[in-house]
Amino acid sequence: MIHLLYGYAHPSLNGNGYVLTDLELNAAGVHCNADTRLPLETAGIIERNGIEYQLSRTAGEMIRTFTVALGLPSGFDIRIDYPEVFVIMPFNEPWSNHVFTQIFEPAIKDAGFSVLRGDSIVRIGDLTTNVWQYITQAGVVVAEVSAPNPNVYYEIGLATALGKPIFLFKQKDIKLPADFGGAHYYEYDPNDIAQSLQLLTNELNKWAAHPDHQPFGVKNLVDRK
Repeated sequence: MIHLLYGYAHPSLNGNGYVLTDLELNAAGVHCNADTRLPLETAGIIERNGIEYQLSRTAGEMIRTFTVALGLPSGFDIRIDYPEVFVIMPFNEPWSNHVFTQIFEPAIKDAGFSVLRGDSIVRIGDLTTNVWQYITQAGVVVAEVSAPNPNVYYEIGLATALGKPIFLFKQKDIKLPADFGGAHYYEYDPNDIAQSLQLLTNELNKWAAHPDHQPFGVKNLVDRK
């Protein structure tokens, strides 16, 4: 209903705003007062005048500025600049465990961040919901893109849509698909553990030190709650 009012409303009868009528909303499938119209009206997101509905000014500015889509499961928020890294990578490549346990995990911890990988998630409900939840909670995403993998691409897409900072890593001499060809990525040698580990630690430290980020200050607020 929010997107319909934002994108397809027309001038109201009195000329004081842009609206959709009861009939127009019903025809578009928005016909449940208890689950849709009344909660939005009570929250001040939409305003009703007789048979006409319009977005509140605040809601209009929000949707002009931000992506408004599927809500989060109850009890979870979207963390911004939090010192937790969600690692996106294939689990079944011959090098997967070596790269994670010898490079990514220690490098992330050396920078003072906590780390989580998809296969360590405690499964509650369906997998998609679990992955979405942990990407929303992480402040940073580290993604290994050396091997073509649909799950990796899907999770990178989710993180990108949320505006999460993503550090893309690929192994030496690996040619990336066209989708990543113009992206900024970090090249590492899985056989040079010390140099690869230091590369990731340094990049996370630089990101954390930027005055616009300050993830450890965010963590202090979260811990204080």
